[in-house]
Amino acid sequence: MTEPKRFVRRNRVDERAALAIALSSGLIAAFAGAAPTGGTVVDVALVVLAVGAVVWASASAPWWASAGACGVGAAIAMQPVVATVGLVGFVAGLSIGIRRRDQPEMRALAGGIAANVLIRSELEGFFGLSAIIGLAVLGGLFLVGLRRRRSAIRRNGWRAIGLISGLCLLALAGLTMALLAARPDLTNASRQSQAAIDALNAGDYDTAAEELQRASTSFARANNQLGGLLALPSRLLPVVAQNVDAAANLADEAEGATSDAAGALREIEPETLRFVSGAVDLDAIVDIEAPLVRVQEALTDLSSVADEVDSSWLLDRVKQELSELEEDLDDNEPRLQNAIDAVRLAPRMLGAEGERTYLILFTTPSEARGLGGFVGNYAEVTITDGRLRVTEFARRSELDDVAQNGAFCTGCPQELLDRYGRFGFTSGPGGGVQHGVWQNITMPAHFPYVAEAAAILYPQSGGKQIDGVLVLDPYVVEALMQYTGPIEVPEFGVTVTPGDAAQFIIEDQYLLAGNEGTDERIDALQTLGESLLTKLLFGSLPPPADLAESLSPLVEERRLLFWTNDLEEQDLLGRTGLLGALPELGDDGGFSVAVSNASGNKIEIFLEQTVDVRIDEDSSGNRQLIADVTLTNGAPSGGLPNYVIGNSVGLDPGSSRLFVSFYGPPTLTSVVLDGVEIEVEPAIEAGWFVYGDFVDIGPGASVKYALVFDLEPVIPGAADGGGPIQWTQPLVRRL
Repeated sequence: MTEPKRFVRRNRVDERAALAIALSSGLIAAFAGAAPTGGTVVDVALVVLAVGAVVWASASAPWWASAGACGVGAAIAMQPVVATVGLVGFVAGLSIGIRRRDQPEMRALAGGIAANVLIRSELEGFFGLSAIIGLAVLGGLFLVGLRRRRSAIRRNGWRAIGLISGLCLLALAGLTMALLAARPDLTNASRQSQAAIDALNAGDYDTAAEELQRASTSFARANNQLGGLLALPSRLLPVVAQNVDAAANLADEAEGATSDAAGALREIEPETLRFVSGAVDLDAIVDIEAPLVRVQEALTDLSSVADEVDSSWLLDRVKQELSELEEDLDDNEPRLQNAIDAVRLAPRMLGAEGERTYLILFTTPSEARGLGGFVGNYAEVTITDGRLRVTEFARRSELDDVAQNGAFCTGCPQELLDRYGRFGFTSGPGGGVQHGVWQNITMPAHFPYVAEAAAILYPQSGGKQIDGVLVLDPYVVEALMQYTGPIEVPEFGVTVTPGDAAQFIIEDQYLLAGNEGTDERIDALQTLGESLLTKLLFGSLPPPADLAESLSPLVEERRLLFWTNDLEEQDLLGRTGLLGALPELGDDGGFSVAVSNASGNKIEIFLEQTVDVRIDEDSSGNRQLIADVTLTNGAPSGGLPNYVIGNSVGLDPGSSRLFVSFYGPPTLTSVVLDGVEIEVEPAIEAGWFVYGDFVDIGPGASVKYALVFDLEPVIPGAADGGGPIQWTQPLVRRL
């Protein structure tokens, strides 16, 4: 049995009238400001053609299709006027259905209203939601309208759709080929830019400039591919065209940014920034600020361009490369800003605006203090217009001898006085300091407290008013000696080489001096220190970047510290780690431990310390920070000078007495020492609560502390706290 032929009603359409209404509707829609490709001329043409096609087809569309399209447009329109027009179109379409008339012109007008309302609708939601709804509705309206046209017109319509689809596929194929061709250049440009950033951080400006220029060339080649003939047809495709433009603009702007940065870097001459014969050219320092600022601006532009990769039609691997480049640029920005600020402030710090005087404290961790070690010698350096002079070098004991006769720590940080006053800062004659205050001045772990106290006490201890304080421990001396070479120490008849300087200062000097050679030993250290400064200042130091590379690990270890009394300079020193300030406690709390020698010997040569910190959380979300600390005294009970393993507190030889400071949050719940809960002394230092305890450790023995702190429960959905904040006291390095 033959199935009955389906009947599709054909509307009788005056094609010329339909085309006139379609063209008018398209022109009106062009004023809506839709930008499917981002190109003004192309966008107008596409809107006129697309809307015109839909309106032309709607002349034969079912009444419910036009009415429904108008209704959807009215529903998603954000502007009352647009919504009202949509309702008018809905009523017009509905009247056609009620009256059961063909009225093709009225149907076309309803379709025109629907198209213009939908193109002006902005539904809130994810990007492009209203556009997706509009395209779906108008596409359906076009198809149902075309289906009711005469067969000849219908066939031509399908042929046009097929032709357009084929051209779109060809355009996409060309774009794919262009992207594949551009990919190696974009990848290379990203890697070359990253290599330039690494070189820039290392102070190798020549290599950084070379890599940036190579990156500029690679970006230029990629831009040629993305803007070439293969990609050109894709600029006519809605949405795709905008992304192609973004990719091409990325390459074009990146080319200019990297080229500008390379040019600026070539203007910098690192050799002019060196200290030679105790002086540095301040004008040369001033001259590099402008090029560095231009580099910063260029790299900021490059970062902004790389950020646009998220909206560009690039291959995944290229997206990843450029995203990594953006991260590197963002990470590098603080370093570059620090370099610019350093260049801006350096002339002032080097005496361009008046004489600067700095106090240098030479410490050694063989006798531990909270900052690292006690002060053995000191130097005073004066700088005027970039020229340095060593105006004083002496034993620390000379400062103590003068200070005990009338120095006052008035103005010293109150937290320092509250916790460490008994160690020489207060309770001396008439309320002044006690003898030994300079020996204990490094007991706080927070270097700004130490430096502020030194700046107050130094003029009262026989010195001048100072503008800043530096701390150098033996490992810094060892690092600096690579620029001076070996130093003769006639007091012991030895030559200290760069490779054994720290060993000599920390241990060998005591063994060479024995029990009777204290003065000889101190003279030897003074010879070493004076010779080091003389050779450094009156020799030829490497460029600042090379010097920074060798010293930066020591800054991270808190062995090289620098403070000035200028707040702007303090901010820069804090950002670079030189200020030695304790870090701020985080959401997950923090913990550190510092020890100070309390037995009057050099026994921390043999001290070993292990610290384990963790956060425990129960099923209810309650959290505790738990810290386990083991201190081991590896000293022998004999065979070494009394100065090393003897003591002034009546303990057996080889024994150690330590003042132990535990830094953490305020919520300490218990401290257990070798299985027995103990009481500790609470105090505050630089935002941390610090808990003190004196402990004796025999030769070869260990003690174990376990501390528990309560933490705030985790808030659901809150960001990760990052774990407990920790810092490490710079003690003798254990091999």
